[in-house]
Amino acid sequence: MKKIFAIILAAVFLTFAPFTAIYAESTEHVSAETYETNSTTTTYFDDGSYVVTTIKQSSVADSARSAKSSTYTVYGDKMVDLYDSKDNLQWTYTLRGTFRVNEGVSVTCTDSTYSSVIYVNAWSLTSHENRCSSNIAYGTAVYKKKVLFITTNTHDVDVSIGCNEYGVIG
Repeated sequence: MKKIFAIILAAVFLTFAPFTAIYAESTEHVSAETYETNSTTTTYFDDGSYVVTTIKQSSVADSARSAKSSTYTVYGDKMVDLYDSKDNLQWTYTLRGTFRVNEGVSVTCTDSTYSSVIYVNAWSLTSHENRCSSNIAYGTAVYKKKVLFITTNTHDVDVSIGCNEYGVIG
């Protein structure tokens, strides 16, 4: 029974494998996303904690752009990492902007999403919002740290990430 199932599965795979290769050639992103770090800044606070903000941009491979069109999609991430005074990572907030670029002519933000990873259980994400406007993605969030049900620290995140008509994230 297992051999018959394996033979059927192999036949189905071999039947549809050529179609997936044809489909992959017709899509805009043929390869996995790779990111380049555009910039990193660090902001220090009075209590010794600090925030590291990093902007990353997806690399757009030449194969991802159509020879007939100069329109393509670019992704940019702005990551905010909060560290305590002992260099322990507390949480990470990431804003991702998706931009549709018409090379040298125009750019539009088509999507704005966020992700959050909390490394220290005392912290929680209490609110967040993200949106697009023109060629900029915006994200806001509020993190609160509670000890014995008492809020001991609050940190507001207010970030944006934009893209120009040449596909450069900044």
